[in-house]
Amino acid sequence: MDAKFFGVDVSKSKLDVGCDGRVVLVENSKKAIRAFARRMPVGSFVALEATNTYHLQMADICHSYGMRVFVINPRLTRRYREANGLRGHNDRMDALTLARYIEREHDGLRAYVPLTADQRRLRTLVRRRWKLVGMRTKLVESFGSMGELKRELNALVARIDALIAKLEFLIDKQLEGNAGRARIASIKGVGPVVSAVLVSDLDAYDFASADAFVAYYGLDPAPNDSGRRVGQRKLSKQGQRLGRAMLYNAAMAAVTSKAWRPLYDRCLARGLKKVQALIVLARKIARTAWSIHKYGTTFQQSRAYQALT
Repeated sequence: MDAKFFGVDVSKSKLDVGCDGRVVLVENSKKAIRAFARRMPVGSFVALEATNTYHLQMADICHSYGMRVFVINPRLTRRYREANGLRGHNDRMDALTLARYIEREHDGLRAYVPLTADQRRLRTLVRRRWKLVGMRTKLVESFGSMGELKRELNALVARIDALIAKLEFLIDKQLEGNAGRARIASIKGVGPVVSAVLVSDLDAYDFASADAFVAYYGLDPAPNDSGRRVGQRKLSKQGQRLGRAMLYNAAMAAVTSKAWRPLYDRCLARGLKKVQALIVLARKIARTAWSIHKYGTTFQQSRAYQALT
């Protein structure tokens, strides 16, 4: 049987699976997914929108049954739906849109590769920590001015801080003995959390180049040109938000070091704004991390500012 193109709209309890203009409902359970996957032609293409974790069972099982699986950013499929003049959406329409998208665009997409149990656990830990840090910041911003709630707020923040510390302990334990993390942590500005995020992605995927690693985080500059007009470059932001945020934080820390300050100053001298200079620095840190991971080296300060990007 020839390979087919499947689009899957994912929810917690069910899957809407679209193919050849038809949609069927599949329970989002291992037993039901396996039974359905056995009837799918080997080598078929399966596209699922990224969710928190609800898409993982379908993605892993289809991959194990010989399908080519793609996990798609929901923002891309929304724009694709709008570009094709589809008005509104529901689960059925989204499944068919994903099937249409993967049929036409699969050649330029990165196929899904299941993570190992250790890689998945590490990724979960660093993302849960990120969520907690965001919650803490929002709480302090929302209630910090309410003096009558100061005691309760401080107690809640202390509980969150303790949970963040526990997660950081678990991250360190998960990466105990990981030589790659130690090498990446040698980069000035890269602390324990940032090194954990970077090594979790570098260990999980085989990035062909430093530019591919930069693009994975959405730190690549997107052109905005037309005819003779050369538009202002902006970040594509079509990548992992967590890593992008962590690298920006690393750049803010690195700018105070002797290793990276000359690069930052050279960017400002070129007329870049401070935020733009920090983005250049974040991009350079990402490239340095990829090189260290690829070649098993450590950070060399003498090479830190040889290139502006």
